[in-house]
Amino acid sequence: MHTNSNLAIAFEKHTSRTLLAAEQVAALVRELYSRTDKNVGLDRWLEQGVIRADMFTIISVVNEAGDVVESSQTRARVNYSDRDFFTVQRNSKDIGLFINTPVIGRVSGEPRVPMSLRMSRPDGSFAGVVVLSVSPSKLTDFYGEADLGSQGLLELTGKDGVVRARKIGHENSFGQDVSQFDWFANHAEFPIGSFIDDGAALDGVARIVSYRSVPDYPLIVAVGTAYDEAVAPALQRRMYYFAACGAATAVLLLFTYLLIVQLDRQRKAVSALKASEAQYRATFHQAATGIVYATPAGEIIEANQTFHDMLGFAPGELSGRVLSDLTDSECRETAQQFLARCVAEGPSAASPEIEMAYRRKDGSLLWVHEALGVVRRADGAPDYLVVSTQDITRSKDLEARLSYEAMHDMLTGLANRNMFHDRLNHALAVARRYNQLAAVLYMDLDGFKNVNDTHGHAIGDILLQHVGQRLQDSVRAEDTVARFGGDEFAVVLSVISSAADCERFIAKLDKVLSEPYLIEGVTVNIAASIGAAVYPIDGADFRVLIRHADEEMYAVKRARKSQSAS
Repeated sequence: MHTNSNLAIAFEKHTSRTLLAAEQVAALVRELYSRTDKNVGLDRWLEQGVIRADMFTIISVVNEAGDVVESSQTRARVNYSDRDFFTVQRNSKDIGLFINTPVIGRVSGEPRVPMSLRMSRPDGSFAGVVVLSVSPSKLTDFYGEADLGSQGLLELTGKDGVVRARKIGHENSFGQDVSQFDWFANHAEFPIGSFIDDGAALDGVARIVSYRSVPDYPLIVAVGTAYDEAVAPALQRRMYYFAACGAATAVLLLFTYLLIVQLDRQRKAVSALKASEAQYRATFHQAATGIVYATPAGEIIEANQTFHDMLGFAPGELSGRVLSDLTDSECRETAQQFLARCVAEGPSAASPEIEMAYRRKDGSLLWVHEALGVVRRADGAPDYLVVSTQDITRSKDLEARLSYEAMHDMLTGLANRNMFHDRLNHALAVARRYNQLAAVLYMDLDGFKNVNDTHGHAIGDILLQHVGQRLQDSVRAEDTVARFGGDEFAVVLSVISSAADCERFIAKLDKVLSEPYLIEGVTVNIAASIGAAVYPIDGADFRVLIRHADEEMYAVKRARKSQSAS
């Protein structure tokens, strides 16, 4: 489920990039057409590589009557005045990129997902649309990049409940109505979630599904893997271990028997052993993974070239070094305990695999998946260790980045809504256990829209960063500051002595946030409307507290507007 959640994040970003590319292409066509009011040469754009032919199959300019006046692929007379992507843009001012439900294309005769952008005259009247067409199957190309198994699910659904594109295994489909599904009905309250689906509504295959809403677009992405395929590797490994143990035992018994009865062939056996040693040496030095021979105490006897390269050392430079001295300080104790346990208790007591970090010669961090084998003498005492390491630094870095992005606001570095809810629930649990008070503050900035309109969004973004820093500087270490988006911020006060403490803290924030901001030579003045809710006075549930704080904030905002008007 955790892996699917990360894949859903990646699919969401993949979808956002695709839609943003479509919107940028449509905006470019609209701009060029509005300047020249004549053909812009769309039929040549494919040849020049301006349009990705493998993604957007056709782009057309449609006038206010619905007639195609220019297209990248057809010169036939086609009218789209009855299509939703035309009528919605005609009846609305500017809703940005409109993503139509799948239809059968009037030019191609094949399923297409049209996307349109409104064209307006200088007086604001409707001048037509720029429309792009993409095959539903292209929207699920991400399936090939994600390892979802033979019965995996990849789905892109509109918030109107209609599936834009769905891929199950190698089968593509579209147009289904999912508005009655429980997860769809709950997505407005829970825009991000995971669940186990019994598959009764689809194909009878139970799946582990993760979904999330796509920011800035009315779409939901869903990623699923078959439940049976998810647990199959564990069952397969168990069968493999049993078979390997049985085979190893059989080989060992056969070798012992042959050694006893074939003493007269000692010369041939020695020759065969030398050949086997030569083959092993070739395999040892050419292996793609790092391999180390070490004493039971962890002192390196020999390491192959791959292990030297992984740590940035010259050949032979690691001989005599102790493995634990090469590990990162935070992993050293765990690595030492793992080695000692394997040596003392044998491989049957614990899994002989571990994820740990080494420090390269240049000081950088190297994450590895390490398997440790203990070679024992006839009396059972450990003779030497065989350590096999595989570099997993990239996957660790990706996991850390995705985890950070899932819990933080990228503009300010503050906690996002997910982390805020987690911290608030924790604070309420502590307050409930020790019979203490806690508080939630909810605020937005008065005058922020005027800053954006007057000085531009770049100044607005810097202002949000300054506000976040002032809030962070004003709270205690145990408190949490979060940004929900736009100019909305929230604060969790973990422990307060009384409701009056909350009021004093609001007055402090009001003063701190209303002080002038100097941004790139521009002085900016704003204020903040702040609402508060105190646990358990205003509610015992985090949803109730947030709703109460939100209502209080709007009450403050209305009072200020009334005061200004009077």
